[in-house]
Amino acid sequence: MAKQKEPMPSNGVRMPAEMWAKCDEMTRKLGLESRNEYIRNAIEFYTEWNERTSTQKFLTPVLESVIGAKVRDSENRIARVLYKMAVQQNAMTHVLATAYNWTEKELSDLYDTAEDDAKGWNGTLDLRSFDYEEVE
Repeated sequence: MAKQKEPMPSNGVRMPAEMWAKCDEMTRKLGLESRNEYIRNAIEFYTEWNERTSTQKFLTPVLESVIGAKVRDSENRIARVLYKMAVQQNAMTHVLATAYNWTEKELSDLYDTAEDDAKGWNGTLDLRSFDYEEVE
């Protein structure tokens, strides 16, 4: 035996035919049981919107979706730029190593110095902080 739903009073609602058609279309599109369910959901949403006591129903999913998409787009752009910079940096390193005939030891020492410098920057690069005499 099916569980009986809570009784609800029935009152007539007058709307233009286009609005009834839209209700029926959205009821089917959302897979709801009835036009009444769609109208109850719409009234509940609109009431919450006007009272603004709980924005969770309509703002959280929207904001989460928009912010997530923006973050993914930013990550992809940054990754592409970093890849291009890495390729350019690698090419420049090969050019310099070839032009100056640096040995593997000299390149290794230079790399170690660069790594130590980068650790000291802690993510912030300021060219005024370099010890240029050490580089010569």
